[in-house]
Amino acid sequence: MRKVAIFSLLIGIMIIGMFFYGENDFKAKDAMPILDESVSSSYERKDATNVETAVSEAIKEHGKTYGKGEYVAEGHIILDTEQKGNKVKAYTIASIGVFEFQDGIFAIVSGSGAIPTVMTFSIDEHGQYKLIAYEEPLDGEAYVKSIKKMFPKTYHSKVLYADKYYDELAKQQERQAQEYLKKIGRHAKVSISYVEKQPLNISVQAMNHFLRMLSSDPFLNECPDWLGTREVIEQGIRYVYETSQSKTNDGGDVVTLRKMKEDGAVIDMRQYVIEENKLKRIK
Repeated sequence: MRKVAIFSLLIGIMIIGMFFYGENDFKAKDAMPILDESVSSSYERKDATNVETAVSEAIKEHGKTYGKGEYVAEGHIILDTEQKGNKVKAYTIASIGVFEFQDGIFAIVSGSGAIPTVMTFSIDEHGQYKLIAYEEPLDGEAYVKSIKKMFPKTYHSKVLYADKYYDELAKQQERQAQEYLKKIGRHAKVSISYVEKQPLNISVQAMNHFLRMLSSDPFLNECPDWLGTREVIEQGIRYVYETSQSKTNDGGDVVTLRKMKEDGAVIDMRQYVIEENKLKRIK
């Protein structure tokens, strides 16, 4: 009887062990790393999707501080994540691109390079992620030291040379900009690099005066500082601001600035003549 009991006990232990191993093997096969198979992560696919969305939205929200533009796009690579309780920390390389229509091209007008960024989120009872910290490296001499403090040593070789990832991040921004154009039903070229502009044909002194005027007047501040157009959405309505140049009958230079509706109807217009390297309003 004693031998039978011991044998039964051994059989029970084996069955429990097989069940335990099989369960863990299933979870291992289901686990999905954030970036690639070489980076360990405790997140399964569904959690990775939530982290991706949370990181994307956090970068776009941060991008609103980069100045005016119609659409904020982002690019990111998640190197790894850590979770303690309901707090999640994402180690990323992030980039921001702000786009607007200039001369009919949906062009990037401001943004960032590839920035090593650490984001911390809290997760509520409904599984929603809320940003509680957005950390970028310090500038200047403190840059390297701050990065090493922000990131685990495993990723120093990547984040210290983050610029090599910029092309991939820029492609992500370009794809998002193209999707935005589809959403608004607009066909236009998307540019993730600077687009050459046609400058005003006036003296340097007159141009400097013009730029000072642009910065001090709300209407002029929306007008291009080149010969061409830019589009601005104001209270849900799209307007086209245009800067053009012509000549007076006696050969003087005239700069005209217009605010128009999409159909070309003029809402506001100002005209300036160049006199003694300054712009004098004539209309």
